[in-house]
Amino acid sequence: MEIEFDLRTEGEELPDAFLDSYELELMFDGTRHSIRSGLERKLAGVTCDEHGAAPKFKITGIYNNADEQMDIHYHVDTCCQIFLVRVMRIINMKG
Repeated sequence: MEIEFDLRTEGEELPDAFLDSYELELMFDGTRHSIRSGLERKLAGVTCDEHGAAPKFKITGIYNNADEQMDIHYHVDTCCQIFLVRVMRIINMKG
């Protein structure tokens, strides 16, 4: 399973920002670790029954300095639609 991350900031940093650049990097590192751990735990060894391929993920996150919020988006790439449905069902399972 491949997991690619693109986490970055957007906008000008506020003079009294809640997080400085070092703390933002720590937050990004924690975010990478948390997402990677969750995906690996849920999808360890999961491959397409027909093609034998593992899913690929691209995680994008943008921390907006102006409102101090971070939006995260997942892109899941699989070899076929049936496997995509299976991967999404596994991801959405609780636990």
